Amino acid sequence: MNILLIDSSARVETSDSRKLGERLATRFGEISGATMCRRDVNQGLHLLTEAHLEAYYTPADQRTPAHNELNQVSDVLIDELRACDRLIMTIPMYNFNIPTSLKMWQDIVMREGETFDTTPTGIVGKLMGKKAYIIITTGGTGKNSQDNLLEPLTRLCLSTMGVEDQTYICADNLAFDMENSLKAAQRQIDELEI
Repeated sequence: MNILLIDSSARVETSDSRKLGERLATRFGEISGATMCRRDVNQGLHLLTEAHLEAYYTPADQRTPAHNELNQVSDVLIDELRACDRLIMTIPMYNFNIPTSLKMWQDIVMREGETFDTTPTGIVGKLMGKKAYIIITTGGTGKNSQDNLLEPLTRLCLSTMGVEDQTYICADNLAFDMENSLKAAQRQIDELEI
């Protein structure tokens, strides 16, 4: 089983989302033969430019060496997604939204013809058969608040790419009740059937 762990917190040592993700990764590590690929989306990604979009949409047989160079990061990230059986994403809420680094990752991996196709009947994801575990942390926003945009945005992104089996773990309102919220999320992780 191949596991891809994607961390998006700008914090490293003090990140609650990373700690919860590591807890789940440790559970997967106990499975015989499991391999772990780790991706910190704060490192090595780029904003999309017009040149990137041109390279993404140029058919493979018409790409220049410059196009291939521009596609290099995207190709690596998409290969990581294709190779994984299980996806773990850790997402802290920043200003009611996902971190900028995770948005960059989404923009880089959501490529027509690579992770989804557009058909006359709608979008069809190409990454079927994967299971995703999404760990969300919030400071002052409740899990069920209308201000919590992380789950619907992430659900849409993953579903568009064909990842329909999604489990959400949320440690919310950490600014008000950190201990109980973290304990509840840890318990949910410990009780998951993986």
